[in-house]
Amino acid sequence: MAAIAEIAERPYWPEWAGIRCPALVVMAQSSFISAADVDRMLRDRPDTVAVSIPGTGHDLHLQQPDALRAIVSDFLAPII
Repeated sequence: MAAIAEIAERPYWPEWAGIRCPALVVMAQSSFISAADVDRMLRDRPDTVAVSIPGTGHDLHLQQPDALRAIVSDFLAPII
């Protein structure tokens, strides 16, 4: 638990700023990412798309796999 807590508390803003491709941020409805952090992500990287999947928690990939697949497919469609 201590290792996980340390990772969760470390700020990753320098790494975020260094990404040079479009980004997709997929959040659960009950996400641990704060609205302020999402706003900063969008402000710092205008090529970022943020999407929330209703009715999900941390395991959104298990709870709504079809919704996640559709979101990722739509995001990647212009690229692939």
